[in-house]
Amino acid sequence: MGIILSLVALLIAFVGGLGVVLLVRPCTPQPDICGVCGTAFILGAGLVSLSSFCLGFLIQGVPLRCAVTAICLGMAGYAWKRRSWALPDLSGLRLPAPQAIVLALVAAQVGFVTWLSLYRESLAWDGLFNWESKARVAFLNGGAIPLQYYTSNYDFFHRSYPPLVPLLEAWIYGFLGRMDQSMIKLIGPYFYLAAALLLISVANRTKQWCWSGIFVLLPFLLVPALAMGQGSASSGYVDFPLSVVYVCAVVHCVEHWRTQSVDSARLLGLSAALLAFTKADGIVPLFCLTVAIVPLVVRARNWKLGAWAILPGFGLWLGWSAFMSSLGVPREADFAGFTPAVFLSHVDRAGPLLVWTVEELTALRRWSLLWPLVAAGLFYLIRGREKSRWYPWAATVCLPLLLYPCVFFFSAWNPVEAHVKIALPRLFVHIASAAALMAGVVFAEVMTPAERLRSSRESDPPRNLRPPVR
Repeated sequence: MGIILSLVALLIAFVGGLGVVLLVRPCTPQPDICGVCGTAFILGAGLVSLSSFCLGFLIQGVPLRCAVTAICLGMAGYAWKRRSWALPDLSGLRLPAPQAIVLALVAAQVGFVTWLSLYRESLAWDGLFNWESKARVAFLNGGAIPLQYYTSNYDFFHRSYPPLVPLLEAWIYGFLGRMDQSMIKLIGPYFYLAAALLLISVANRTKQWCWSGIFVLLPFLLVPALAMGQGSASSGYVDFPLSVVYVCAVVHCVEHWRTQSVDSARLLGLSAALLAFTKADGIVPLFCLTVAIVPLVVRARNWKLGAWAILPGFGLWLGWSAFMSSLGVPREADFAGFTPAVFLSHVDRAGPLLVWTVEELTALRRWSLLWPLVAAGLFYLIRGREKSRWYPWAATVCLPLLLYPCVFFFSAWNPVEAHVKIALPRLFVHIASAAALMAGVVFAEVMTPAERLRSSRESDPPRNLRPPVR
């Protein structure tokens, strides 16, 4: 019964996210079902958490849960009435062998991650004290984190960490009517399924050949660090949900480079907005997404689309930072401050950081061949000399690979090695899903016959690089 109630809670979140997606793109001639559903999983989690956070200052308990449910269902119902496309006709549908294999692989992997989450992996340190502890506080306060929690002296629980996942956990607790640390771990498979659907949607957009879906999915499914261990989908940590939110934003970023559509810019902005509300480290991938999209915005001179893609993320980040500052919540003690003086005092860490980073990227038991494939894939894309093909991947995958090790120049730990060995593997989880997507896309392209690949590129939608300034 607990599993059913937990799934009902997550289903309501998905329905709310589906409403958001349909409101953003109501006029899609041939909807990409996998992409729509994958994005809906992400935006639904954000909708539930943001609604619980904002309304929680006014109402708690059953009224709060009913209000959030009404928002999700009402938004989906309103969006459904506004849609201008018909549902695909599934009568007499027969799946070709490649699509059936893809679905079987996804179902088996999601089942495996669910089994790991419920029966094998524990919440461990961060899952308990940094995230589930906030869910307990919210549950005991009727589903909302009270202001007294932020103004208290419980520094041990990292009060300044954003509450997207804890409030989603409290949402499940509310439906269960009790606290159950096993059931909230269904959030991991929830996000894992979202990532798999987003990757399938990218494979469908390539229009290359029927087996491309398998090749796009393989790097993601075969990375051990995404399925098990600290920071994975089965761990109860927030690192994997952040990774999936990021890959959702990357998918729409790459789509915007391809089509320059309003819908892709809006979905990019909404997805990126959740990064800083998921974890404080989300500011790094948010910055990388900005670097990825700014050249296209400047070249096209479409500032409205740029605002849609960039402002929601930084707006929510600034709002959360201002909220923490207004309550006097101190910054975390792990870092001495991001100032030039701190950097210059720790510049001698450059050599050891390089060594530790290389050691982590070549840890095959955690990452398999993911990072060598990323390096080979970037070389393959750059060799083609088409900026629209390699630049988005370089900015969203390779740039954070360079930035994340650099944050340890500002670490307050002494010696810093312990901080690096604990945190760096989980930081790389944040970009591992996007890296696996990049490797899979390149792998599928390499395996595609030349004539199919050429016809695929010729069928891409035309680009208008200089739309009228509005």
